[in-house]
Amino acid sequence: MPLEIGLDKLGIGIVLYAYAVLLGACYIFSFWRPFGFNIFPYLGLQDYISTPLNRVVVIVAVPVVVAAIYVMVQERGRDSIRNVMRVLVLLYAISFAVDFYKGVSAYLALDFHFENETSLLVIAFVMFVGGIVLSIYRARLLPEFTAQFCALVLAQSAASMAAGYSDGKGLYNGALQVHFLENKDLCEQGGIRDWVFLGAFGDRTFFMNTIDKRLCVTDEKKIRLISRQVREQL
Repeated sequence: MPLEIGLDKLGIGIVLYAYAVLLGACYIFSFWRPFGFNIFPYLGLQDYISTPLNRVVVIVAVPVVVAAIYVMVQERGRDSIRNVMRVLVLLYAISFAVDFYKGVSAYLALDFHFENETSLLVIAFVMFVGGIVLSIYRARLLPEFTAQFCALVLAQSAASMAAGYSDGKGLYNGALQVHFLENKDLCEQGGIRDWVFLGAFGDRTFFMNTIDKRLCVTDEKKIRLISRQVREQL
């Protein structure tokens, strides 16, 4: 019996880890799409969780807490799981709408776009609509629990993609919270242009040039960064 329980927990843990990797991949792919760069060859398995950890945790966890509190207040007994799922889909829809609006606004702010940027926004929107449709018309399409579960996965994935694209596009457009590379010689002889920090994976760190949007990949360990707000006294 203890062994069976342990195997059940192990199976659940593997599924949850795989799902976390899925959400992390959605976020990372969407974050890097505005730069027109394929980051996946540089990623290890741990990067899918560790890199977008803070952002994805906020996206996923906050609605879970709110939905749980809502259901406890309502005291609906055996229907609580389904009620949690319904409230979660609604909250993830709000999260998606906020980041999708930011992403589209940033997209429209510039005339130049890399290939597949538009298709990413379309895919995220279709996933979002699919989740809403499943949540509303669940009885006509699938068994209720299955439909709500699928709706939840679609809503979370769409919210992660919208957040990733919004964050990546914000950096591409020069958001206030970006960090610049101080020791510029690492990316360019003479160190004249500014380089924006994009991320670190394994032994490599990635930067983007603010003038022509070229990318710089370095394995240097001694990297000095400075906040744009601090340097420009914003």
